[in-house]
Amino acid sequence: MVETDEAVLVRARRRLGELAALLEVAPFSADTEEAMRSYLRDEAPGAREAFARWAELPAQTRRTRAALLREALS
Repeated sequence: MVETDEAVLVRARRRLGELAALLEVAPFSADTEEAMRSYLRDEAPGAREAFARWAELPAQTRRTRAALLREALS
């Protein structure tokens, strides 16, 4: 199954929120460090590629697709 760029970016945003929370409660723990490294190694490359494709879309296309995504998630 191929994920849309929007799905990849939503997942990345959620994951980054989780990592930010870890940094707030346990900034120097080994678990936090491993979670950060794991994200950068395994998830960030795909999110970076998805964002690059997203950024190349015309602004109106991005707005339309973002609005559709917000509607689907609400």
